[in-house]
Amino acid sequence: MNYLFRNKIHLSLLSALGAAMWSLYFGIEVNAWCVLVVFLLTFSIYQYNRLTDDVEDAINNPDGLNCARQASFLIENVFFYALTVLALFISLFFGGVAFGATLFIALVGFLYNQKCFPDFLAKRLGGARRLKDMYVVKNLAPPVDWATAMVVLPLLFAGETPSLKAWICWGYIFICAFFIEVMWDIRDRKGDLVAGIKTIANTFSLWRTKVFLVVSSALSGMALFLVTFNGVLPQCTYFLLSNNLAVMFIASSYQDDRPEAARWISDMTIVLALLLFASFAAIAYFSRQVLG
Repeated sequence: MNYLFRNKIHLSLLSALGAAMWSLYFGIEVNAWCVLVVFLLTFSIYQYNRLTDDVEDAINNPDGLNCARQASFLIENVFFYALTVLALFISLFFGGVAFGATLFIALVGFLYNQKCFPDFLAKRLGGARRLKDMYVVKNLAPPVDWATAMVVLPLLFAGETPSLKAWICWGYIFICAFFIEVMWDIRDRKGDLVAGIKTIANTFSLWRTKVFLVVSSALSGMALFLVTFNGVLPQCTYFLLSNNLAVMFIASSYQDDRPEAARWISDMTIVLALLLFASFAAIAYFSRQVLG
């Protein structure tokens, strides 16, 4: 179980289930192929990340890095390249738009992990060799992938055009994933500094980062409440507000001088992810009840 969480395999499983839950929320049939594609994409990207964060993980997670290096051939050639190609192949059968969205998710994941920017581009980007090396962009790329895979991809596989309702939900999932990314950066501050990666957590003070999380979570929660209260989204969407409360609690209660502080916030982000997907399950269940 510890291996499942520490290597973020649970996020791949939950992302696949999330795609099914959001399908129910939007009133479309759950597409098993889409669910599989979402699992393959998230699994391949997260596993590849275990290899490419070699400098920072030598400090942040040396045991995990050693395990990844021992399985480097499997991770790179099977878990990443082969599974990505399989996901793209499946998406071909659901039209050009679905294939394009799948390719976009895979490409963002690749550019986030792989240090592949040529010299002339890296110089213009302050030495950045990948999306993860770019300030703020590193916190935006994974949420884009996560939200697109779970909210937009099921609609495209069903031949539907994303509506305003869908894009609002996309924005909310993007914000929730962004909060998780910033919390991970709090945990990884030392390794990111050594690797030369600028993050919100290591350029702001800890206090300012916590205030940023609390205030932005409160504002996004208020926005979600208003669009739900005004009938833009169904009332079951109120369940999602539990995530905003969790972010505010975790951010405000984190203490850097606490023993095992890094492990504590890592475990709290796991709890937050589980709560996030529990809220997806709630809105899917009640959406189905209404439609049924």
